[in-house]
Amino acid sequence: MTVTVKWPSTTEILRFFGFGTEYERGDILKMHRAMQRGRHVTAACHLIAAAEPFKDGWESQHLECAPYIDGYRKFRREHDFRLVEYETEYRSEAHRFVSHPDQIGMLDKFGLVDLELKSGSMPSWCPLQTGGQVLAMGNPKIRRFGLQLKDNGNYQLFPHEDFRDIDRFRSLVESYWTIQEFRNGSGDPPIN
Repeated sequence: MTVTVKWPSTTEILRFFGFGTEYERGDILKMHRAMQRGRHVTAACHLIAAAEPFKDGWESQHLECAPYIDGYRKFRREHDFRLVEYETEYRSEAHRFVSHPDQIGMLDKFGLVDLELKSGSMPSWCPLQTGGQVLAMGNPKIRRFGLQLKDNGNYQLFPHEDFRDIDRFRSLVESYWTIQEFRNGSGDPPIN
């Protein structure tokens, strides 16, 4: 009998090691609303980048997203960004995880980049996330950026230039699988 093992995502690996738990502290309802808003903002940014219209009335139904979307529009006015793909699933066969980079596109003079969107704060672990994304893509030399969309209609672009982020994420995913295999005594069976 073959057992199918679900591979974790980049985010699941980071959460397993306690990264991102700042979103889980405090008011659960407030956290849920912020996460929902983040999903809406990201989806809206994909439509803007792809030059596709919003569904009629969408913006008036999601007024809480407006300043963050304004920040993305400002980013697009001030930078030459051409979307290539968004939310594409990449599977790292070598490391057994999946990743879904927010946006891959051509940015200014940098060429092809991985652009991770964050509405609200910019977590310190975001470079690990983009490191995992380019590792899954099989393209560790792609430039990586975090784009913080702020609640005042502005944005800040964070370059992720430390290539150790990729090795650090690789060590996390390897540790994740080591823990999964040995925590429950399910390591390799002895050789007879």
